[in-house]
Amino acid sequence: MKYDDEYYVLTEQGASGQYMLGKIKGSDDGLSRLLSQRSIKRLVRGPGKVRVNRGDKARFSPCDYHDTGDDLVSEKFKQVIETFTPQHVDFYQTDIINGDQVWSEHYFMHIWNHYRVMHHGRSKIDGTYVDDHFILESFSLDENVLDKIPLQERLIFRLSEDPQFLFHETVVAALKAANLTGVGFKKVKDWGISSGFDDDFYADL
Repeated sequence: MKYDDEYYVLTEQGASGQYMLGKIKGSDDGLSRLLSQRSIKRLVRGPGKVRVNRGDKARFSPCDYHDTGDDLVSEKFKQVIETFTPQHVDFYQTDIINGDQVWSEHYFMHIWNHYRVMHHGRSKIDGTYVDDHFILESFSLDENVLDKIPLQERLIFRLSEDPQFLFHETVVAALKAANLTGVGFKKVKDWGISSGFDDDFYADL
């Protein structure tokens, strides 16, 4: 269970949670593959485009992190991640459009580094592990599997069993130090199906 203390899931926090953003017409079709577990560089030929669908549009200002169903991050967020040169993490420039205003220094983050590392005995699901047909309620990481993967290769990765993206505590520490807006961090051991609605902002490492 040691890795349940070391890995985090990102959550929307603060001002970010007050708005709902989504892709609009004109966004590159290749960016519909952001959950792909392989590179999509050959599919993406242009920028992404999102708009504010819900919230007080007159007061909107982009945060460093927005959960649009995919991870939308700022240039500042991107630069922190890139200092770690993580395996199989790509960024695609995306415009945030709100009326006549356009913010261009944002990116969809595509994490296609993936491992099958859920501990079935300690994780809680609604459904079956057969073909991964389940809703994930809480989970634990299998230390016997992760111990065999070098740290540099698992700084950031996706669960193969479920689209949860995990960040090692060293990466999280750097993101926290950058004073990013709109993003919170939930340890795997504390994560649950309702964690996206939790206001526990910047929990201590």
